Amino acid sequence: MKKLLSLMMVCLCAFGAMAGEVVFDPTVDKGQWGNDDDAAAESLTKDGVTISCTQGRWNLTDQYRVFKNATFTVSSNQPITKIEIACTANNDANYGPGCFTGDDNYTYEGKIGTWTGSSNQISLLASGGQVRMTKVTITIDGEVTPTIGAPTFSPAGGTYYVAQNVEIKAASGATIYYTIDGSDPTTASAVYSEPINVASTTTIKAIATKDDLVSSVASATYTIESMQGVDNIAAFTALEDGETSMFNNPVTVTYANGRNVYVKDATGYMCIYGTAQEISGKYNNGDVIPAGFGGKKAIYNTGIEMTSPLTGFQTATTTAEAAPEEITIDNFSSQPMWKYVILKNALIKNVAGQNNKDVTLGIEGSDATIPAFNQYNVTIPADHSIAYDVIGLITSYNGNKQMYLVEIVDNTPLSNYVDNIAGLMALDEGVNAIISNPVTAVYQNGNNLYIQDESGYALVFGQVNNTYNNGDVITGIAGSWKAYYEIIEMVPLADYFTAGTPGTAVEPEVLAIEELSTNLVHKFIKIDNCTMTKVDDLNYNLNDETGDLTMYMKFNGVTAPEDLTATYNVSGFLTHLRDLWSKEKFTNIWFNEAMDKEMEIDSIGFGIASKIVADFTLIAVTIRGGDYGAELVSDFTLGEE
Repeated sequence: MKKLLSLMMVCLCAFGAMAGEVVFDPTVDKGQWGNDDDAAAESLTKDGVTISCTQGRWNLTDQYRVFKNATFTVSSNQPITKIEIACTANNDANYGPGCFTGDDNYTYEGKIGTWTGSSNQISLLASGGQVRMTKVTITIDGEVTPTIGAPTFSPAGGTYYVAQNVEIKAASGATIYYTIDGSDPTTASAVYSEPINVASTTTIKAIATKDDLVSSVASATYTIESMQGVDNIAAFTALEDGETSMFNNPVTVTYANGRNVYVKDATGYMCIYGTAQEISGKYNNGDVIPAGFGGKKAIYNTGIEMTSPLTGFQTATTTAEAAPEEITIDNFSSQPMWKYVILKNALIKNVAGQNNKDVTLGIEGSDATIPAFNQYNVTIPADHSIAYDVIGLITSYNGNKQMYLVEIVDNTPLSNYVDNIAGLMALDEGVNAIISNPVTAVYQNGNNLYIQDESGYALVFGQVNNTYNNGDVITGIAGSWKAYYEIIEMVPLADYFTAGTPGTAVEPEVLAIEELSTNLVHKFIKIDNCTMTKVDDLNYNLNDETGDLTMYMKFNGVTAPEDLTATYNVSGFLTHLRDLWSKEKFTNIWFNEAMDKEMEIDSIGFGIASKIVADFTLIAVTIRGGDYGAELVSDFTLGEE
């Protein structure tokens, strides 16, 4: 009997050894396309198993994104018996595993999708919405064959109009060998150690090696071309779709929000759509973009766009308010795309659609209406009985003109007063009031203005009529508040933000990471003696020996120090934010660096966060000397040894 049991155990063990698991972890196994790239086909191979999708972004911090209606495929040269997909959302909610369909052997429960069966290739369709995967585990009927993935290139190969610094990435601990002469690399080729500057058309080939494993050859060709010149928007409009061109003359910004910058000149209007690194956060209303910028012509909803690859976008040379042009309800349909307009004395007739994005505008005494879309999350007033001045951008949907809402202005004289910031926040969302007592400006960048008084702290988000320095005292500001995910923001009434008077500069309070909490939201704080570890181009982990958090380098001019062996002092603002990927709460910290006391600081630039590490995330900010857009003085102040 003992012999029989022993034999059975041996057989069972031998049978169990035949099954192997291959795990794709987005924090380690990276694809090609990041958050600032257009979604495209992705593919990763590991230990004989390949996962791919027809449209996605797989070079993010902690997830693989498969876009709606894209096909996700798992293949192997050995039979696949199980696939387990962990997602950021539950069931068939957007981003959840239930958005996948197309195979009867696929089921889901909570955040986990599971396929079981036996096949060398399985495909699922993201028909129900985008799917965001935090881990993919594949079980195969056979032994796992260790392999090492081929290197990847950033940016990807393609046509560019300025020199590119190409970074090559591979599995952690791997050595990368590369060539630039067209030959296949070997272990006798050059060892990759720093980004490769490509100033003329070049093909880079690379392999990765680790533990006696050698990857396949990865190859990317970079074609460097020059752009033709155009004099204005009308000439750019006349180009064929897909043609590239550089502007010989400047344009003026009418509105900017994230990756969209709307501009005009004497001949027309245009939307510039770029990546965060190219253009996001760089311009505001009235900025003049100097000649010498360029990109590719495209058409979006019948409007002219300039899209990536963008190049030559310099800091604005001059700034003057670009006022919206008045339209009427009768001439609305004849307005050109992307024109920055104002409809005066408009009535809000209806608010509907998903997330109340669809807004219908009208005028007293007329049956005509204007369809509007709340693209940029403007606060819609609750009182629909009074008229407003509505500012927006002309666009179209399904061939019909509509307006992107930019601002809704209540012209009713304010008679509602509160004593301080806390009093304003105690009102209902969207209710405007004047703050009777003065507030102090702490930090301003673009549409972000941080203020404080004896009752608390606030982020004013939106256009105001003045610029402020740290310590400026402002009297009589007015506005309301709104919740943007978990961030409580003050929505300003721009005309009430009058010029400030110089006061005492606000110094940040020194805290440790473990001391950060939500009651410090929007407070100016400082964390000393942080060490940094690079995660990828935009993400760095910080540690001050009490906790960890991530710093994300988003906005132009923000760079991390090259020496990651030193410690650094950082300062900034705590904010509470909802993770747009996982829909779980976390807290971000918006940081500007600690100041060198001997350096005169006139302006500050900043970035935005993306990933959880422990409980907090860091948004990197840099200090500049001189006028905004001047040469970067330094990025971080060295901490104590």
